[in-house]
Amino acid sequence: MRLRQRSTADSCRAMAEPGLLTNWSGAGWVLCWPLIARGRLVMHPDGWSRLVDHLRAAGFDDETMLAAGLAKPTRSGYLVDRFRDRLTFVAHDIDLRPVGFVARARAADPKYVNSPRTQIYAKRRSPVGLDAQQTRLTRGAIPVVVEGPTDALAISLLGDEWAGASPCGTAITREQAAILRLHAVGDTVIVMLDGDPSGRHGAERALDALSAQFRSVLAAELPSGDDPASLFRSSPGLLRATLTNARPGFEFAIDLELARWNKVLDHLSGQVGALRSVAPLVVKLPTERIAGQVARLARHLDLEERIVSREVLASVGRRPRSGALRGDLEADPDLDSRSP
Repeated sequence: MRLRQRSTADSCRAMAEPGLLTNWSGAGWVLCWPLIARGRLVMHPDGWSRLVDHLRAAGFDDETMLAAGLAKPTRSGYLVDRFRDRLTFVAHDIDLRPVGFVARARAADPKYVNSPRTQIYAKRRSPVGLDAQQTRLTRGAIPVVVEGPTDALAISLLGDEWAGASPCGTAITREQAAILRLHAVGDTVIVMLDGDPSGRHGAERALDALSAQFRSVLAAELPSGDDPASLFRSSPGLLRATLTNARPGFEFAIDLELARWNKVLDHLSGQVGALRSVAPLVVKLPTERIAGQVARLARHLDLEERIVSREVLASVGRRPRSGALRGDLEADPDLDSRSP
């Protein structure tokens, strides 16, 4: 059955036609066509059962199409296409074999639809975007973790120095981080989630999972309201600069945590509480940046450096009060309400 499901994934990619993108204007969809031509991306046509009919003609039975998550039954019992009229990205397993799909609508709600969980597909271990970039990864390109598949495409179009990869949501799992590490030559990864509160907190939660696999985890902060795909369309130079200026991820997490304490930093109890909250993050910074961060915290919190240093030393082995908590990292991303 697993082999049969993979065969349906391969077969449905034969549906791609250049003319199917002609009405997808305003979002830069023409940039996607090179991937379609190489079988990396599928445009599922409008029509209730065009893919179902295509797969039946190719010899696949209804049970296999349902098991592969490519079709769904109506109330009257007919099979219809799950991804009709959607731009569909291929999800891959740890060996970069096609196992499922993530499909974006041009206007419909929901914006994204994933394959259902099957014998070979689970979102938590099936990133999107790595398969098309094996060559650049082996040449040292830095993987960049973004939310959606179109964001991954935008990163990859900037140049060979980066390789976009999408977990299809804000929840980056330990399995996805391990797959990234397996296919990357270097020991650096950048996380660049959307420029909104959910994206920033998702990047913060991802730091422990990525740090378990990569020596250097950087965070690239987008302008408020932007995602990589939208910024690529409006200002690719700014997107490139944002990646180039990525900073240590735990520095980013420290600033997020300090912002939560802003309203009480005029009281000693608030200053001490903020310090104790960020101290476990400080010790996760690269060694050469800790002293500078201690001095910065002392100025920001209006505390003596020796007090900040003492609290940082005392925090070794202590878990942060908020931010990258183990429970958040291990939450099932299939339940992520922001998931593409």
